[in-house]
Amino acid sequence: MVSGSSAGRWLAVPLLCLGLAGCGSSGSSGGNTALNVLMFQSTTPPPADQLPKDDLAVIVCPEVIVADGGAAIRQGGQEAGAVRYQISINDVARECTATGTTGAYRLKVGVQGRVLLGQAGGSGSYGATLTTTVTQGGRVVAKRSARVGASVSGGQTGADFTHVEDGIAVPAGSGDVEIIVGLGQGGAATPARSRRR
Repeated sequence: MVSGSSAGRWLAVPLLCLGLAGCGSSGSSGGNTALNVLMFQSTTPPPADQLPKDDLAVIVCPEVIVADGGAAIRQGGQEAGAVRYQISINDVARECTATGTTGAYRLKVGVQGRVLLGQAGGSGSYGATLTTTVTQGGRVVAKRSARVGASVSGGQTGADFTHVEDGIAVPAGSGDVEIIVGLGQGGAATPARSRRR
């Protein structure tokens, strides 16, 4: 589960800040500490040599794809001075655990993001809908939606949030499995970029 390893189960996806100041993404090999704690009960992902070799022979844990148009949402005008806030996905993680049936596994998907105030924004609570979709051979096997966001206090420019979807059952079967996450009200779940390992 090491970032940058094709055999690992950890994936960090740094995203552009769309012109707003103060946006940050871990982008490091260890990923985001808060997300690691939620996903792995540790501040760092387990090293690759601790992964169960038998499980890896059967399971290829799919990568996480950010949906086209789902990396960030912003409210306000087109000019920088009119932007109230932006909510973005900064990092993602996934973990696959064998369930005992050959080829079937349980999936956990984590998302770390940030609420960032624009020049026209102020303190308050901001949120968006995060949709997690898992497909197998083009067929949807799981789709979950959750409200994510954070409260920004006076004097702050933004705040981070984390969300974990656990217990997603992926059955044994043929066809590529894809995990797609995105912010907003839905829409086409298509990759925003080529997948990264």
